[in-house]
Amino acid sequence: MEQEITFGTKLLNGFLSLTVITLVGILLTVVVCLILWAVGVF
Repeated sequence: MEQEITFGTKLLNGFLSLTVITLVGILLTVVVCLILWAVGVF
């Protein structure tokens, strides 16, 4: 049972990590676009 719990926890942690990385990437992209827009690139 412990191995199953460990595997499930690793799977969940991996999924959460990917989700966080994706959200941070989107957030950074939006911030960079806003900065470029404020500077007048677009």
